[in-house]
Amino acid sequence: MAIKRLENLFKVCFLLSTTLILVQNGFILSLFAVYGIWRVTQKPFQHFTAWIFGGTLAASILFILALHPPLTSDFQTLFQTARDIITHNFSYQSSTYFSLWAYQTAFVVWEAFWLLLWDNPVCIELVGAVLTAGTACLLYRLSRQWVSERSAQTASLLLAVCPLFATFHTLLTNQIPSAFFLTLALWLLACSDCNRLGFLRFPLAGLALQAGNLLRNEGVIFLTAILAWSVFHLVRHPREIRRMGTGMIVLLTVYFSVHAGASASIRASGLNPYGLQNGNPLWKFVTGLSYEANGGYSDEDWSRIAATLDEHRQTTAETDALQKQMITERLTAEPSIMIRHIRNKLRSQWVSDGLSWVFADFSMQHPFFYGLIKQFDRGIFFIALGLFSYGLSDKKRWENRPQAARLPYFIFFAAFCAFLLVEVQPRYAYLPQLYVFTGATFGIERLREEKNHA
Repeated sequence: MAIKRLENLFKVCFLLSTTLILVQNGFILSLFAVYGIWRVTQKPFQHFTAWIFGGTLAASILFILALHPPLTSDFQTLFQTARDIITHNFSYQSSTYFSLWAYQTAFVVWEAFWLLLWDNPVCIELVGAVLTAGTACLLYRLSRQWVSERSAQTASLLLAVCPLFATFHTLLTNQIPSAFFLTLALWLLACSDCNRLGFLRFPLAGLALQAGNLLRNEGVIFLTAILAWSVFHLVRHPREIRRMGTGMIVLLTVYFSVHAGASASIRASGLNPYGLQNGNPLWKFVTGLSYEANGGYSDEDWSRIAATLDEHRQTTAETDALQKQMITERLTAEPSIMIRHIRNKLRSQWVSDGLSWVFADFSMQHPFFYGLIKQFDRGIFFIALGLFSYGLSDKKRWENRPQAARLPYFIFFAAFCAFLLVEVQPRYAYLPQLYVFTGATFGIERLREEKNHA
């Protein structure tokens, strides 16, 4: 008996020592987290929609209390402009930022609306917390119709513990409300929860889609995904071409009409004489093809282009000619240079974490824990990405799934292709990463079924 107790004591001490070593690495912690979630969801939770909303909202509020990212860069510009609108100070209209990229005015109006209720950045953060929880619910409701409850709940919990998703609302970024409305559009269009809406789901989806696009102009990614889905759907169900075709026409009509109406309203209200136009659409391509900046913002590029703007800070023929020349030169570079550039952009967009903005102060005060969080974030994402890919390779199961189940893959791939050409930052991956986690449900489902049949 004594020797057994001694052996058991040694085993406990040994496991404790190895555990203490392992938990010093965030990637290992992400494996522990995934395993824990897998075990917890062996049986599905009842009323999970309420649980995921309440739990995500509570955690989001705690992060608002714990993290205080500084207002810098575009976040500061947009927030201050929202305050200026409230005080009827329209001096921002003379800036290059709002004359050239007038579409940013929509998000400024969004912030100004909430600041009218409480003139404090925390107000916008709280709105972001609610919308983050709402996005988690909508993604869960979408995925649960394609896979079992257990798999959908497992993927939802993986998303909930992902640091980027859990903390990003503490930034005053337009990505949070935009992602909510874009996801709402998909829920209206493709979720069985909305079957009672009938044909009405198409115009409502178009409205929600444009709402998300007005806040951050990423609607084209979702439009591409939705059109790809409709093509796949019609190939399998050609008899529905009249309903689906009419629905897509109505969706697009609402989508573009709402944008035109919103732009006209901005002009008429005097908030911006340029409405919501993008005064320099080529700039994102110039930036995205900047080899020196790895597809990010380049001061040197901007200095060259800014020198060609007219007195109203609008592009000229010289601006367009210069930008087209820069784009052509970069697209026709040696293949080795282009390959290296693409590799650098992929690392920046998908391999690097987007937490530096959120944890700017925390990283200086607690560098060790910040390193763990960064590793944990990437570990959770890479696991989700692996499950995402693993689920798509299961041909047999896809034969019985609706074509709408491919929407997460279409969204990710559309974003992946777009970011090969335009400007990248690690935080720009926030939106497509949401759908990586949603699509991870298919990999989780496949693993669970294979485990049950083993």
